[in-house]
Amino acid sequence: MNKIVLFLLLSVIAVSCKNKSNTEIQGQFRNTQKNSLKLEYLDINKTILIDSIGLKKDGSFSFKLTVDQPGLYILRNEDGKIISLLVSPGEDIRIEGDYKDFDRHYSVMGSTESEFIRQLVEKLNDTRAQLKMLDSTYKADPSVSGDKIAEYLKHRKDIIKEQRDFSISFIIEHLSSVASIYALYQKLNPEELVLSENKDIQYMKIVADSLSVKYPGSSFVTSFVHDARAAETRYNNLIGLQKKMKQAEAGIPDISFPDPSGAIRNLSSLKGKIVLLYFWSVYSDESKKQNPVFERIYRKYKNKGFEIFAVCLDTKPDNWLKMIKFDELSFINTFGPEFVDSPASRIYNLQAVPANYLLDREGNILARNLYGSELEKWLDNKL
Repeated sequence: MNKIVLFLLLSVIAVSCKNKSNTEIQGQFRNTQKNSLKLEYLDINKTILIDSIGLKKDGSFSFKLTVDQPGLYILRNEDGKIISLLVSPGEDIRIEGDYKDFDRHYSVMGSTESEFIRQLVEKLNDTRAQLKMLDSTYKADPSVSGDKIAEYLKHRKDIIKEQRDFSISFIIEHLSSVASIYALYQKLNPEELVLSENKDIQYMKIVADSLSVKYPGSSFVTSFVHDARAAETRYNNLIGLQKKMKQAEAGIPDISFPDPSGAIRNLSSLKGKIVLLYFWSVYSDESKKQNPVFERIYRKYKNKGFEIFAVCLDTKPDNWLKMIKFDELSFINTFGPEFVDSPASRIYNLQAVPANYLLDREGNILARNLYGSELEKWLDNKL
């Protein structure tokens, strides 16, 4: 009887072990000197350290881990440079490269998805290098003419378009690949996604639809699908607002509020200009950070046909007036009822402050919630 129980127990253990997927990430780097590597798991919004090891004298390394679903992992060296890997259960992945040139010109074998990631990274690195060279050339000439500025902006737009076309083609050709998620989140710089236009939400949607069926148990895919659905909701809200604006007699839902002098200012009076409709609050720390930035941008572009129509949604006008004076805000400032009670909050579907809409000369929405350099890039192209 004991032998039968032991046999059954060993059988259960054997089946259990068989269901576990042993995965290895190993390889070798040149030009190492007692260096180390970290392996991290990357969720959509956070990283988790898996292991940290020292490289052997010959630069070789090996991580062994249990993987039960596809996920994005990161190899990180001591300089903070990274190699991204899309790891699936049971893969034996090998990486070779130069430790000093860690995130460039490496090779990856044993993982089709990780090879896709390498291709995406290589193309983006090339695009960034082109933009860096173009920007440095432009900044090196202090007496650049208007024609040269237009030429620079066109060249920059062409480089970004080529990268966008590459990313979109990759996504369409690999809808069932987890690497498409990586393509959707790639950035030209810390503040600018490759796929940043409102219409790019459609690519998130089709990838989410495809991967949610193929990988229903993947936490990485589930996190992405949740993010994609939220982005789709924001986009649909924006489209709904645009429809309301087109139906409005003045082209946009007009709002009228008093400025510091008591005069009533109407948003509709600014038709013909590029307008940033900006909602904020004295009690919002983020608003306090953004106000001086908007003032700087306003002074830079106001003579080119740009205006800011700011609405402070609060209860105490005295505090509003003090802040306007303290920050020396020269763009149009108006005062409306508190955020939750303001008709502007309902008309413009405000969920929080600060919030803003960039409107074209006809009052159509160009973009939502633009700040800093991202806003300036839009203005450079529209003014």
